[in-house]
Amino acid sequence: MNHVEPLSQRHPARMSLTPGQHSLIATAYDRGAFDVRLHQSGLCKKKADWFRLLACIGEKRAALNERVAKPKGLGATANPFGFIAT
Repeated sequence: MNHVEPLSQRHPARMSLTPGQHSLIATAYDRGAFDVRLHQSGLCKKKADWFRLLACIGEKRAALNERVAKPKGLGATANPFGFIAT
């Protein structure tokens, strides 16, 4: 009996792209969608939409991580114990 592992388990090292790179790939697929010589322009349009969505998600995730990394009101020199003189 052949057992097929899920793709994510066979290839644990996935290439991660930045939102800017996803946007560039979406632009390239947009150009392919408007090229009348290609027979699969519909497929190019779908892939462009997909990479545009990935770019949007990546930008939102980066903004969220940036907000979480910088808590409000606490700086590097902030004294959490206001009663202790330095």
